Amino acid sequence: MAANNLVPIEVTDLTPDTIPYWELRTRCSVATGVEDPFLRAYKEGSFHYLLIVADRIVR
Repeated sequence: MAANNLVPIEVTDLTPDTIPYWELRTRCSVATGVEDPFLRAYKEGSFHYLLIVADRIVR
């Protein structure tokens, strides 16, 4: 972000909100095989789904 003159002003961890989506996806017709690894990674904390609000700094 810094290389593009962006500074984070707010970070929201949406990881807990992604888990129900991946759980549902494991049981539906759009399942592709990546669901279990993604779900496991989110639950173990090795993946994080973040919303980052940033502001551009003009230099």
